[in-house]
Amino acid sequence: MTREGLSYDETYAPLEAVPELARKIGFRGKVPAASTVTSLVIRVGAEYLERLIVRTGASLTRGRTHTAGDATGVGIRQYERWFDVRHGAASRRRRFVKLHALVATRAAWPFFLSARVTVGTWGDSPELGPLLERIDPDVDVGNVARDKGYQSRKNAERIEARGGLPVIDLKANVTAKTLGSPAWKRLVVRRRGNRRAFRCRYRRRTVVEGIFGAVKRRFGEMVKSRRRHAQRAEVL
Repeated sequence: MTREGLSYDETYAPLEAVPELARKIGFRGKVPAASTVTSLVIRVGAEYLERLIVRTGASLTRGRTHTAGDATGVGIRQYERWFDVRHGAASRRRRFVKLHALVATRAAWPFFLSARVTVGTWGDSPELGPLLERIDPDVDVGNVARDKGYQSRKNAERIEARGGLPVIDLKANVTAKTLGSPAWKRLVVRRRGNRRAFRCRYRRRTVVEGIFGAVKRRFGEMVKSRRRHAQRAEVL
């Protein structure tokens, strides 16, 4: 339904009118009315969907898995591109929910390893920790590519603690002072000591941008739900 951009009513009407179609897609009895579906959607826990994404990603993982992560906004009220408002006023970003994700950067078939949905005004950097914690412990994390928005000593420590290699783009004025974070110094030294190797690792980050673009082209850039919980569930 969401994949085709249809509302509950638009889905129910043809299935009720053409029983053969309903049976073909799996309904064996009466098709639930749109009002019934609406009342049940809010009972689907976003936490359950997050765990389902993690389990699915773990089942697809083979060996050491390089990852990339970022966040993107999904509209909740009217058509507006996240690209136009992501650096704008908070009042405009409230018209979005934000999908934070870590994905496996396989060129042929990338997939989600973990995902969370927050309000549009929430920062990107604090979400790296929860995303890493949700990845199945059996998944061997390799390079973790993130943009400058995730530049922090705490994030470098989080990635290394998970067994990964921080590949975070850095601003020009950063220093290698540890301030209690050896992982940060190692990150800065690698970034400046071998720029070619860093670029080879960092270019995998474009995979997550491609996934976000493909999802929005396929499912649209807006959610149809109005309740905050249902919006989270719809995005997940």
